Amino acid sequence: MAVKKKVARKRAKSVESVNITIKETMKNNGRYEWLSYCVQGWRKNGKWQRKYFKDKDKAERFAADKRIELMNADRAKRSRMTTLNEEQLLMAENALDRLGETYNLDEVVTFFLDNHRPPEFSIQLQEAIEVYLSDQEDTLRPRTIIQKRSSLKLFKEHIGDIPVHHCSSEKVMSFLKALRGKDGTSKATRKTWNNYRNDINHFFLWAGCKDLTTSRPWLFHNPVESVRIFTAKQVAEQRAPIATTDTGVVKELFTHLMQECPELIKYYALAYFAGIRPAGEMKALYTHSEADGLINLSTRTITIPAKVSKTKEERRVHISENLSLWLQAYSDYPIIPKNFDRLNKAVRSKFKLQHDETRHSFISYHVAIFRSAGDAALQAGNSESIVKKHYLDHRTTDEGFEFFSYAPCLESDSVIQLEYKPTDTPHLRAI
Repeated sequence: MAVKKKVARKRAKSVESVNITIKETMKNNGRYEWLSYCVQGWRKNGKWQRKYFKDKDKAERFAADKRIELMNADRAKRSRMTTLNEEQLLMAENALDRLGETYNLDEVVTFFLDNHRPPEFSIQLQEAIEVYLSDQEDTLRPRTIIQKRSSLKLFKEHIGDIPVHHCSSEKVMSFLKALRGKDGTSKATRKTWNNYRNDINHFFLWAGCKDLTTSRPWLFHNPVESVRIFTAKQVAEQRAPIATTDTGVVKELFTHLMQECPELIKYYALAYFAGIRPAGEMKALYTHSEADGLINLSTRTITIPAKVSKTKEERRVHISENLSLWLQAYSDYPIIPKNFDRLNKAVRSKFKLQHDETRHSFISYHVAIFRSAGDAALQAGNSESIVKKHYLDHRTTDEGFEFFSYAPCLESDSVIQLEYKPTDTPHLRAI
């Protein structure tokens, strides 16, 4: 009788890919040892999986259920119609494996297109910044242009001169987190964070606007949009106390100027006794005061033109009696002398003057005398709410009278105090 040849039994292809096995293994915890059944042979999120059972029947039931589950999933994959070729299908599967359960493919593609999709016209960040600043020159003050140039230059140096549409929220966040305080080590204040964020945000908003003359938009998504901005309350929590100069220190400062540095007297007299902003406004007075009559001693008024005013509105400041005497006594000196930066830095360092301390002092002592934040706001060129929030340090009436009574005595080369009290100083009224 012929012996039948044994034929090896083959599994269907649909089952071959499901290689679930059960392996017996010994487990121990140092004191006891026991037999365990390991079910293995399937992957999840690209990682091989295994599960241990103490009972063999439970292991076999789990393995059987897992085989059926995987075979059904395998059949479902093969039965779906798609327009993708084999290479595209493989790329999609690999992408899903790499993403796992953290993101879905649609979210990732949307984010990529928002942040990395090249526009029709591509431009490097450095060139884009120059075009932006040139476009803004007609609408912003020169000092604001300088500030924005500085902010955007630091941003470009931090992330590199990359195409504008490659700038992402992560790069903006990295730059803002790298900002440091004046000591070079501590984190920048929330106000500094907001200021830099606002400058960068304005640039990207402009870069995303349609404009044929500059081939914009240069990007389709503003990377600053999702970057946090601190609230006014959060900024106020870090705000330093309002700094004003004590009357005794003011007298000492002007005495020092008369004896050691008379070139700076007109500058400091206008800053302390008229509250002139030390940057753009003071420079405008230096440049145009004589030609345009901005400082008029006969009418006791200082005119700040709208084109140099921070608020873009013209205002007039009353010249007090003591300020008039300072301006007359040192009329031969310019408001801003040669080597101003070096001289001014030395004075500020000697008397430890803080930012805007001269304007804080003018406003605070003015309110101390006349009890009117509104009138001080008109002369200082601020709103009343800003005056109260950022400039006003409550001083006594006597301190106010003392502050506005300091005048020069050229014979003794020292500061004297006028005998009268400037109660007759006229108020400025909004018309």
